[in-house]
Amino acid sequence: MKKTLYLFIFLLSVFSFAQSKYTVQQVEKSTNAQVIANFVKYNPNHPRTPEFKRKLFAVINNDRPAAQKASVAKPTVTPVNKSKLKTEVKRDIAQNGSNVKHKRTADLLNHLFNSDPNSSTAYVQIVNKSKCNLIVKISGKKFYNLDVPAKNQNFIMVDKGNYSLTTSVCDAKYSSSKSIKKDIVITLNAPK
Repeated sequence: MKKTLYLFIFLLSVFSFAQSKYTVQQVEKSTNAQVIANFVKYNPNHPRTPEFKRKLFAVINNDRPAAQKASVAKPTVTPVNKSKLKTEVKRDIAQNGSNVKHKRTADLLNHLFNSDPNSSTAYVQIVNKSKCNLIVKISGKKFYNLDVPAKNQNFIMVDKGNYSLTTSVCDAKYSSSKSIKKDIVITLNAPK
């Protein structure tokens, strides 16, 4: 009986020392890889362990929180509201601008009033709902760069075809392949 009691006390002490010395709250707040790894190692069945593994991976690679590392911009595509677009173009024409802006506006108006489905160009509007300025790279038949200010929008006329759109929305990478056969609006939201 004495041997069993000693064995039990020995195993209990070994088990208590084998546990992580960090709590869930400490691991949540920590950016130290050793703290996170210690918790993951000694608590493999904890419900938050997968989340802490992702956080550990992010800390080891870039010293960024896992949420920031894994964030991806989510686009939404909506049909073009032509009446709203026409009023915005009229407002742009009323304001003084450069000849380049007037040419872009004239091209856009010609495109809008031309209802020919065989037209070789399409209107692409990018709406930026994030707090960061964007440079959207559109590559396909031709290559285009479109600057879109934070909480604003911009448009470009492109030749119809298949394109790859890439940008970085507040350090979250956005990449999409689009078959542009008609006018579209792409809304980019801030990553969560």
